[in-house]
Amino acid sequence: MVGKSLLFPSIIFLLSYHFAYVDSASSTCPIDLSYVGTFPWDKSLCQDNNPQCCQVLLSLFGMGLARHLKDTSMFQLPNAISSSDCLQDFQIRLTALSLQQSLVPTCFIETDQFAIKVSSCVGIVTREDWVQRIGATTQLDSVCKELSGLTSCSSCLDAGMKVTSQLVSLDRNASSKCFYFTVLYAAAIVNDLGPENTVTASCILGLPLHESATKQNSKSRDSKHLFKLIFGFIGALAVTMVILASVWFYRRWRKRQKHKAVHVEFVSQAKASLRPNTGAIWFQVGELKYATDGFTQKNLIGQGGYGVVYKGTLSDGTKVAVKKIMDLDSKRDEEFSNEVEIISSIKHRNLLPLRGCCATSNDMEGHLENILDASIRDVGPKGVMERFVLVGILCAHVMVALRPTIAEALKMLEGDIDIPKIPDRPLPLSHESFRSSLLSSSSTSNSLR
Repeated sequence: MVGKSLLFPSIIFLLSYHFAYVDSASSTCPIDLSYVGTFPWDKSLCQDNNPQCCQVLLSLFGMGLARHLKDTSMFQLPNAISSSDCLQDFQIRLTALSLQQSLVPTCFIETDQFAIKVSSCVGIVTREDWVQRIGATTQLDSVCKELSGLTSCSSCLDAGMKVTSQLVSLDRNASSKCFYFTVLYAAAIVNDLGPENTVTASCILGLPLHESATKQNSKSRDSKHLFKLIFGFIGALAVTMVILASVWFYRRWRKRQKHKAVHVEFVSQAKASLRPNTGAIWFQVGELKYATDGFTQKNLIGQGGYGVVYKGTLSDGTKVAVKKIMDLDSKRDEEFSNEVEIISSIKHRNLLPLRGCCATSNDMEGHLENILDASIRDVGPKGVMERFVLVGILCAHVMVALRPTIAEALKMLEGDIDIPKIPDRPLPLSHESFRSSLLSSSSTSNSLR
């Protein structure tokens, strides 16, 4: 008799399980609840009659409702039948995880509690109803969109409470489902990762995770935090480099402007004070650029420590050599003035007269008429002309002891003796060494007299 009494409940259980399985096969539930068996939620909380289990199951079922909201814009299920079918399917999934068969009937007493009801929360049924009630953008959008840490999760919860209060203020008789609707909206619509993400499920839906998933989330947060620190450091370093570069360029610009201001003052004074020899004029820099084809490399004659010499042709056909001083500073300004004055005052049959000069705020050009006559270049080969130039440079050396005698210079010009290596480049006529050399030569001649 006892055996029969034990057999009867077992048969009832098998039949009920069979019918439940058949019902799930033909279920009208629009939610795919397969995630119940795959998602890493903490199943231990629904063992041994744990009082926290019902809240865990509500959050677990809410993951499916959030996906349903994202796909259909419906906050709840179409009718009571679909709600009941979804709960039956939910229980089957739980039973497959070796959990108690009475969990769903115990925690969800009303099988139609997830069916659409206009009275659930101020008449909200669809996403459009939500927007009409409180607008397309709420506080949830600013703090629940991306969840990267405990602080942002707490901020999202606070925002959810404020939005719930806003909904309840529209209807004092609104049920507690307004908070549940807010949670679903944040997980499905606001958050970028979606309700199936472990961070979203843990933070917004409040679903406890398995220990392995918790560690993984922690590592993910740590790595994101590390990346933020790295990018923050790189950004700060880049900003610092930009600031330092800006300061360096500004100081360089200020220095150039200062030199330019000094040179501009020199130009104005030079044009007022310098008086080139008779027949020499002040040229415009544009005339010299035109004469030398814009100071092109093909017109380059030579280059020294103080400037570059170009050949050119003026508008009247005159062949000239243009010396362009490179550096802009007070020393070069003084040497330019002295050179113009000295060459203007010298008259000799072997020296060509100064044709004119030019001073601008950007650069200075003095050009001497026929320093290198084009007709001379055709007299002999290039080697002969180079020997003539080297002898002339040697004769103009700043140190008198290194200058050749007249006899030696003639032999060098004739090619009878080799030209020694020039120990140093000649300096301009305006250089201080030339003045001292001229003074010493003058005093020596006076003493001999």
